Amino acid sequence: MVAFGCTPNVIAYGTLITGLCRTGNTTLALRLHKEMVNGINMLGVICKPSTVTYAVIIDGLCKDGYVDKAKDLFLEMKSKGIHPNVVAYNCLVHGFCCVGDWDEAKALFIEMIDEGIQPDVVTLNVMIDYLCKNRKVDKASEMLELMIQRNVDPGIVTYSTLLDGFCLVGRIDDARKLFVLMMDKGCRPNVVSYTILINGYCKRGKVEEAMSMYSEMVSKGIRPNVVTYSTLLAGLFQAGRVGDARKLFDGMKFNKVIPNSRTYVAHIDGLCKNGYLSEALELFHNLENCKFKFVIEIFNCLIDGLCKARRLETALELFHKLSHHRLVPDVVTYNIMISGLCREGQLEKANVMLLDMDRMGCAPNAIIFSTLMCTFLENNDKQKVVELLHKMKERNVMPDAYICSVVVDLLAKDEKYCKFLDLLPSFPIQESTRHAGDEY
Repeated sequence: MVAFGCTPNVIAYGTLITGLCRTGNTTLALRLHKEMVNGINMLGVICKPSTVTYAVIIDGLCKDGYVDKAKDLFLEMKSKGIHPNVVAYNCLVHGFCCVGDWDEAKALFIEMIDEGIQPDVVTLNVMIDYLCKNRKVDKASEMLELMIQRNVDPGIVTYSTLLDGFCLVGRIDDARKLFVLMMDKGCRPNVVSYTILINGYCKRGKVEEAMSMYSEMVSKGIRPNVVTYSTLLAGLFQAGRVGDARKLFDGMKFNKVIPNSRTYVAHIDGLCKNGYLSEALELFHNLENCKFKFVIEIFNCLIDGLCKARRLETALELFHKLSHHRLVPDVVTYNIMISGLCREGQLEKANVMLLDMDRMGCAPNAIIFSTLMCTFLENNDKQKVVELLHKMKERNVMPDAYICSVVVDLLAKDEKYCKFLDLLPSFPIQESTRHAGDEY
């Protein structure tokens, strides 16, 4: 543009900056912004960016994780006498919430109100989402009340976020009350809000209530999706209602809702845990014949079922088929296999499996170590328990309460426990933890 003697203006700069941010080139957009405000170009032209231009770059920086740079730009914007609008505030509030800096997000929210800028539904959705994910649902409810008081109409996203928050902390009755309030306020529930409540009921073992919600949504013409069906399947199997789960699965296919990996995980896991291992294997082989793209969780469910049914050889065969399906065993897979081997007294193979984990770059967790320790202790192999404790320390795996009880049991059985105590590694003192966002 400059090469042809055309002088770039704020619209040209703004268009180019917007395009760069949308394509993930935020750093280049920031460089262009500096050129724009400082006149660092061939013609030395200085342009005053608009509020929109600033908001676009702030949004891009926040999405790329550069929240501090976004704040600097926000302050620069104000220093130049350009007043941020609700969009610019929303971008920065969202950015701080994404990095877990609630204090900054809250301070910006208060600043908005002080500056006479009305928070919109986006502002409050962002803040409610953060509070719910950090289990501060009462504060999130207060935000909803504030929204209504300030004549901001909460939409289905707001209500669904808070519904999910209540379900997350197990307050299903409060979630149900909110669901009724939502409808009373004229906000029609959708498949997402129904599925959230169905999931909440299933997690609390209230399958009848979950099925009632399912029937209600169908009667209102709201079509269940694959997430709804998968959630209900898991709930029915957990309650031991295998026949109802089979009917639901058949109904899903009848309604032309295509099952996905999550559906098959719920189905195969449910069959295995309810004693229908042969049916689970048959379903697995049917999926193999259909060239279904497996996920590791499906294998984990089947291997677990086989190990618990004492069919260890078949479990090992399935384990070795993972590479054929271009899958890599995860820590859960190894935990299942090591537990199965220990249960059958095959300690050497279990130990080899632990070494295989290292070779594959999969870090063992405290559960795997405790499984091995318990088995070695039962076989009175104290040396192996000590070796495992040292391996834990090398990998920075902190012992849990069960491992501590194993060590105490080990010492109690040894008359020369003082001498044995010297062989044990020392672990750092663990600090108490709490949920993020405990302070409002």
